[in-house]
Amino acid sequence: MLRSTATPLFGSESRSSSSRTVSGPSSSRSLPLMVNRRRCRRSGFCSSTSLTGSSSRLFQGSARLARMTPDEGEILALLVHHGFLDADKARSLLAMRQEQESLAALLARGKVLSPSEAKRLVRNRVGEQPQLTRYEILGRLGSGATALVFRARDRRDGSLVALKILREELARKRHALERFVLEAQQLCQLQHPGLVHGYRVARDQGSIFVAMECVSGENLEDLLLRGEVLDETAALDLARQVAKTLCYLREQGLVHRDLKPGNLMRRKDGRIQIIDLGFSVKAGAAAGGETTVGTVQYIAPEQALGQSDLDSRADIYSLGATVYHLATGQPPFLGEAREVLLSQVDTELDSSKLRELGHSPMLHYFIEKMMAKDREIRFQDPAELVAELDEKCGFATEEHTPEQQRPPSAARRRRSIKRSPHRRRRR
Repeated sequence: MLRSTATPLFGSESRSSSSRTVSGPSSSRSLPLMVNRRRCRRSGFCSSTSLTGSSSRLFQGSARLARMTPDEGEILALLVHHGFLDADKARSLLAMRQEQESLAALLARGKVLSPSEAKRLVRNRVGEQPQLTRYEILGRLGSGATALVFRARDRRDGSLVALKILREELARKRHALERFVLEAQQLCQLQHPGLVHGYRVARDQGSIFVAMECVSGENLEDLLLRGEVLDETAALDLARQVAKTLCYLREQGLVHRDLKPGNLMRRKDGRIQIIDLGFSVKAGAAAGGETTVGTVQYIAPEQALGQSDLDSRADIYSLGATVYHLATGQPPFLGEAREVLLSQVDTELDSSKLRELGHSPMLHYFIEKMMAKDREIRFQDPAELVAELDEKCGFATEEHTPEQQRPPSAARRRRSIKRSPHRRRRR
């Protein structure tokens, strides 16, 4: 069972001198913030319009702005955007805010929302900010269905870390707790440049968390949400980098089972890292009686059918679906979840979108082979995929550490990103 306050939940800490903490982003935009936006949209409060930075412009000059967190500012900007209150009313609310008054209480007192609506909106958008003994919370990076992610400073040595904290309601459920701890243990034990490194998993002040490397970069689902796509060279390079990480996971006997843009981070030095191992299991093993896990837009046919004898070929299929999405701006199959699952099983990939966008037969070949319905036709392991990418695409075979790599210039970064043809024009 879990041990005492601030005690590691397994063995000793895995942080080593070779591990390098990278400065994280200074705002709440990075990491999978789109999860919050989806939840907000389900509550009827949010649209896809980006509100980043709008709160500081909206409330510029307000004496109370200094006491407003970025999350609270974004909530107020969001309410103004949707007509729940105007900018003057928002400024008036800030002016009347009492010491230690929560934003939910302020919105209810100002009759903007009912008390229950205000609490629900703030809870879903912000979440509870924990108070920990060892770590100073600096801000929220993102959140998902199972955990909240915060940027924090280790009080022992001043280093920056990312803290992934299990949601309180899930910490009371044995299966969810065991899965979270297992993922955290795997993250701390695995050592590869293509994986975000975990340092320790512990419980502190009632919060169960894993402390991880704080990465400076961009979650690739954020790129898609901006209506941008990767050019062909960048897409193939991503496939190669992720395939090399899959080689390592295969050596460890693991299948990831949930590769997708939202689980990939592109660092400023160009390195692609997998940031989540939540569904990973031993190859060929059933997962605690589960049938189908993963994300339907990227799931392999055998995974969609609930087969338990999964191996790295399922991850290769998901990688192909991910590359397709990043190169075209849309998933391989569209529709409701059940329709997409059926398409993953019995509908051949329509490559006309790749042709419409001018992608070469080379990219067609790799995506179609990665996404073959019959796994015997796919690349049989990630090493085979890497070798063929090196042979056909001319990638350098020498390995470079991040210190040896030169970060891509701004011009190169711009060339690697294109506007998606599916992005709506502003009117």
